Amino acid sequence: MIEDCTPLILGVIDAFLFLESSGPDEVNPDSAVRCMESISSSLLRLRQSDQLALRSHLATIADEATDPAYRDFVRALPDMIGLAAPPLSG
Repeated sequence: MIEDCTPLILGVIDAFLFLESSGPDEVNPDSAVRCMESISSSLLRLRQSDQLALRSHLATIADEATDPAYRDFVRALPDMIGLAAPPLSG
């Protein structure tokens, strides 16, 4: 088990950000989409509790980000991936 998974999560964010923001002259758009779908599929094989933990880590990273565009991207990433969401309270 990885004790501090932040570097791993930052790597996942970087991969998604690169694939999402690359132009067609850098990465074939169909290949970028397939790659993001593959990464998402792998992450969705995590147990629900681990998906919720990943969602929480991403929220913390977003909260600490100083770049508004990066912060917004990281905040949107859990839903873009399709990670499990905590139950609605109310």
